[in-house]
Amino acid sequence: MDKVEVWEQEKTLQFEAFTHEMGLEIALRVINKVKKQAPKPVGIRIVHNDLLILHYLMDGRKESPWLSRKEKTVLDSGHSSLYTLLFMDEVPEYKEWESSEEYAICGGGFPIIENEKVTGAICVSGLDHLEDHRLIVESIEEVLAIA
Repeated sequence: MDKVEVWEQEKTLQFEAFTHEMGLEIALRVINKVKKQAPKPVGIRIVHNDLLILHYLMDGRKESPWLSRKEKTVLDSGHSSLYTLLFMDEVPEYKEWESSEEYAICGGGFPIIENEKVTGAICVSGLDHLEDHRLIVESIEEVLAIA
């Protein structure tokens, strides 16, 4: 995955109006994909307008700081956590975050963007970080296609 692809995902995967029901649908799609494709369980966290709307750990998944770290990375950067990894050398702030235990400079956090404004984050943790990112992107694409 390269910078242009991730930037395009953020420009394309935006909502006119994000609802909690959409968040649940995205989470259910992630869970179903993991059950079919992945050998390990994941955790999912969705926040919208400063409200936690979903925090779910699949059976066998233990609590870890990664979901919160990915959330903070998305909300503070205004971009996906994978974007911060790819642009780390160009944005000094992201480079500083790399050594912080508050941030996750890796894939697995994606912004909820409504009318070009970041209003929340969808985070997945438990697989390879690129796989976490892919699960979110595919699930958002599917929900936007039926919205």
